[in-house]
Amino acid sequence: MEKVSGRSSLERPVTVVPLRAAGCVTSGQSNTRPRQRPDSMPTTSSPCRYVWILLIGIVVAETGQAVPVSASEYWVAPDGDDRLDGTSRRTAWASPSRGQPTRTSEAVPRGGLKLPVYSTEGFLDSGRLRIGKHVVAYVSRTERSFVLAGPWPENIAAAARVYDADLLGGKSFAPGDVILLAGGEWIDRPLHFCQSGAADRPITYRPAPGHRPRLVSTRFDRSPVRHLGSRRSPTTTHVVLSGLDIRNAADGNHGASGLDLIGLSRVLVSDCRIHISGRDINGDNNAIRLFQCDRVTITGCRLHSRFANAVAAWNTTATRVDHCVIYECFQGISANGGTYVSHLDVDHCTFYASHRYGALGSESSGRVRLTNSIVAQMGSLRVPALTGHADGDHNALWHVAVAYGKGWNGAVDGRPGEHDVGADPGFLSRDPSHPLFLKISTRSPLAKAAKDGGYLGAFKPVPTPPSPARPVIDVREFGARGDGKQDDAPAIQAAVRLAEQLGGGRVVVPATEAFYLLGSTIRIRGHHVTLTGAGARLKLKDAVGRIHLLHIGGDGATRSVAEHIEVSGFLMDGSYRSQPQQRAGGLPRCVWVEHAGHVVIRDVEIRDAWCGVSLATNTRDCLVENVTVTDWDHDAFGASGWGINGGCTDVRFLRCRAVDTPKCVKAWEIEEGAQRILLEDCVVENLGGTGTGFYVRHHGYRWSVLVDDVTFRRCRAEKVNGDGFRIATSPGSQIRPLIRTRNIRLLDCRCVGRTTIAWGVENVLLQGGRFDGPVCLGFAAGTDPLEGNGSKGPVRSVTLKQTRVGQLLINSQVGNPTGKLGDTAYPDYVPNIRLLQVQQDQPAKVIGEGAKIEIQAGRSR
Repeated sequence: MEKVSGRSSLERPVTVVPLRAAGCVTSGQSNTRPRQRPDSMPTTSSPCRYVWILLIGIVVAETGQAVPVSASEYWVAPDGDDRLDGTSRRTAWASPSRGQPTRTSEAVPRGGLKLPVYSTEGFLDSGRLRIGKHVVAYVSRTERSFVLAGPWPENIAAAARVYDADLLGGKSFAPGDVILLAGGEWIDRPLHFCQSGAADRPITYRPAPGHRPRLVSTRFDRSPVRHLGSRRSPTTTHVVLSGLDIRNAADGNHGASGLDLIGLSRVLVSDCRIHISGRDINGDNNAIRLFQCDRVTITGCRLHSRFANAVAAWNTTATRVDHCVIYECFQGISANGGTYVSHLDVDHCTFYASHRYGALGSESSGRVRLTNSIVAQMGSLRVPALTGHADGDHNALWHVAVAYGKGWNGAVDGRPGEHDVGADPGFLSRDPSHPLFLKISTRSPLAKAAKDGGYLGAFKPVPTPPSPARPVIDVREFGARGDGKQDDAPAIQAAVRLAEQLGGGRVVVPATEAFYLLGSTIRIRGHHVTLTGAGARLKLKDAVGRIHLLHIGGDGATRSVAEHIEVSGFLMDGSYRSQPQQRAGGLPRCVWVEHAGHVVIRDVEIRDAWCGVSLATNTRDCLVENVTVTDWDHDAFGASGWGINGGCTDVRFLRCRAVDTPKCVKAWEIEEGAQRILLEDCVVENLGGTGTGFYVRHHGYRWSVLVDDVTFRRCRAEKVNGDGFRIATSPGSQIRPLIRTRNIRLLDCRCVGRTTIAWGVENVLLQGGRFDGPVCLGFAAGTDPLEGNGSKGPVRSVTLKQTRVGQLLINSQVGNPTGKLGDTAYPDYVPNIRLLQVQQDQPAKVIGEGAKIEIQAGRSR
């Protein structure tokens, strides 16, 4: 054991260098070596939103003598070595935590041989430790403790800083030091820190120029970046974390945050990308956690947390979040309440596609404010987009199921800001891999809607880019024959791949006397690709397996999204009945669209398919026009969010036909979180078996899911053995009180057969048109006796206006989504049924009492 006193070898001069910024360096910078000052001290400069001016000064050593100071740069690299000095790329350390102290995790009595700490990351397997003026050797370490070579000489308090006595003079980094991270991945090598900088001289972590470092955790309970602190530990101040890519995809309950900040002050987090996708039913794996922090700025970041918040704050004050993109999260920003009071200012942010909750919710009694931001695609009916003890103004809300909740802007039920708008942002791209991701055009109505006349959202508007040229690419040049014998899938795929590599192209498949045989799925995952084949036939090989014929889409909502894709002119044969009939191997679609936007499928005929055209998760702004599906097994057309609110939106089916199949489950399905769907002049006809025509519903999800804003205009169903139209939440006896279906319109439609509207649906309108069979409101049509599934069956609200029906069968009982009247968690509802100028071929039959039924005179035959 050594005792340190006076000006020992643990002291070192500290150099402070002027840094132009503490921000992220982009990959466009080619110089990978730091600039050299004349005195050979490495320095660096890089662009950032905030400028930290570092002043040359002096520090006073423990002896009271003044010495010149300067800042140093250190390197960390995935292929580094912690035994080196870290002063250059060649001598880089391996651990991002190298050089940082740790803290004791509990009080340690004198004489102890084991030192419990928060973390031993960044320390060698053996060496020497310093606490205060005492130095003791250690012989080994675990993840959270050191085994000492001899007894510690005095009592140690909890949260005491523990330094590597053999590194950096035993004093860690000095104010103004910069730690450069080389490109590559650190797998389960986290960055742990607790060393403070100083005013105007922060300790900075950022990428080396031209490098892209990524910190990845494969453990659900380990944060890739963590401050080693607690609510009782001394505060760490003046730290910059810039340009870091932080990821964790591990599943587990009570998972760790991507960036875990506890007990910090005056910290800047800039230009970071944090992607947390692990499943955590407790919702703890936030992108950023702030606990007992003060004066933190989070700016220019891209934040995603699939099962939690982008930013969750407890007892955090004077903190600002600005120019951040928050997307595909469970919830955006949460200011938590109880005994915790937070003060947050959120400005110029873009919130996009929260899955379950909203953009910003505040339970805190402190001051939380949102300004100059875009809130788009919040599909939850259960939680408003903006809610709680908070206020805001000059924000744009677009496609939100519920805009404002209790307490927002001081109103009991919430109210908009005086200058809030509801305009379409017109995002130039929804592809997270695209440089225009969630940016708006200079022509967007939001480009000048901010308080100062500037833009809303995270990004400055840019000019709308011109559509790229689409060179013609003939699949025959890649060896496709279309002779019905050769597998042409590789040739067609090669042509598509070339179009993607060129940034766009028109892939032509010429018609032949035979067909193009496909032994594998054709995949389109890029941008601006057209696949066209007027009269050409594509046919899957017999016995090739249960696979899609054509798959349009990127790799995921947070990875890549295919955009501006068009498919036209084909006759597609799925050869479904020549494939293995067991479900193993998948549920094949002739056209499967997922993680895609601005897709057009036009003038296509499909036959012998399990499913014809299916638009699924993260599919937006799509057109299916003049498509006919025959001889299918499950459904001909589908739009489904697959349990994600707003997961499939803004889809139009125009002049499409589902006709002539010997048996099927249904012709159309609109389900499971789909929103803003239009069917116009579509036909269902001649379905064998017991198939349903047009079906709006959900499967039995246990979380809140909403189907919303579905319009059928001039659609027709006839020669259907099941219901022609069926509008439901979760049909049948299954109890799912969180599932809702609302705002469904049937305009000038025709149904020769049964119609069911039941199970708690709300705001359904039948206007014009004719429904010849029985129209059941609150019952399942075709059941005898009529089945309403108890109090689950009644509708919430339905209007029939200027239409003709064969007979109305009305369940007039009070409803409850749990099936139990008087439930304490879910209130009863009184059905509201309006019959406005309705012609009835037979008198209506009303069963039960309690509903509110309004009748305006119509004619009965």
